Amino acid sequence: MEKTFYRTLLLIGTVFAGFLAFASLHPQAATWHQYSPKIMGYAKKQRIIKYNGSNWGNYEEIYLKKYFKDTQSTKYQYNHKSRKMIIRYVNPSKSLGVNTKYNYRKLVFHGSKSQPVIQYYYKLGNQKFQFLYTIKYWMFHPIKY
Repeated sequence: MEKTFYRTLLLIGTVFAGFLAFASLHPQAATWHQYSPKIMGYAKKQRIIKYNGSNWGNYEEIYLKKYFKDTQSTKYQYNHKSRKMIIRYVNPSKSLGVNTKYNYRKLVFHGSKSQPVIQYYYKLGNQKFQFLYTIKYWMFHPIKY
């Protein structure tokens, strides 16, 4: 009787430890949060360090206005270890790919919170992430990340 009690207790403890281990593999950063441009802080000055000339014109003139509009359904996720933020926008046009629901922007943070250097990438439909530019900011209010 005592052996079965201890075995049951050991089994319950093992299952509970397995659930804790599984939960630690999926951190909070994997969830999508409501995006607002205010979370990025306010810059008093910025300087473009590097840019991709072939992507620059298309993104600024066409893509930014049409495919990357902030709406109520815009979400983001942030990974603290790699300091990467991915912002998800609803795709208004289905002509870019086969039934893709979202377009993405990826921001990679370097440097300090008061003077961050941010690399910007974008992804339309099923394409790969394409580099846009790298900007150094001098902030009024530091970024919270």
